[in-house]
Amino acid sequence: MELKENKPHKNIRGKEYYAQIAEPAPIQTPIQRLREFVKWAQTQGLCKSEYDFERICGLSPKYISNNMHTGKGNIGTEMLGRIIKAFPQLNLAWICTGEGAMTMQGGCDLNADYKQAYEAAVLQIEALNRIIKQLNSK
Repeated sequence: MELKENKPHKNIRGKEYYAQIAEPAPIQTPIQRLREFVKWAQTQGLCKSEYDFERICGLSPKYISNNMHTGKGNIGTEMLGRIIKAFPQLNLAWICTGEGAMTMQGGCDLNADYKQAYEAAVLQIEALNRIIKQLNSK
C-alpha cells in the first residue's frame, strides 16, 4: 500500500504556495548581516572597503572574511562594541537578531539629536542676550 502525501487539492492552493513553503528563506548569521552593513556603509561613503571598515573598527584584517569561512558566523561582544563605537548608526538589535531596520532611524537618529540640541542652545543664547541687554539698559 502506497502512502499519499497530504496536500490540499490543486484548486485550493497552487504551485506558488508550495514554492513558498518548500524553500524557507535562508537564515542570516550576524557576520552575514555585518557584511551587508559594510556594503551599505560603502554606498554611504563611510568606508572604502571591507578592509577599511575593519581598520576603522579596530578589528583584525580579514575578521569578517575569516568568520564567514569558519561557518560560525558569530560576532563577539567586544567586537560588537568596537563596531558600534565606530558606526553608531548600526542597529545593534538588527545585527544580533535580524529583526528591525539595519540602521537606527526616527528617535535614535544621532544627527537629529545633535540638531535638536543645537537649536535648543541657540534659543538659550538668544534668551541670555536679551537678559544682558535688559541689565545693561538699567
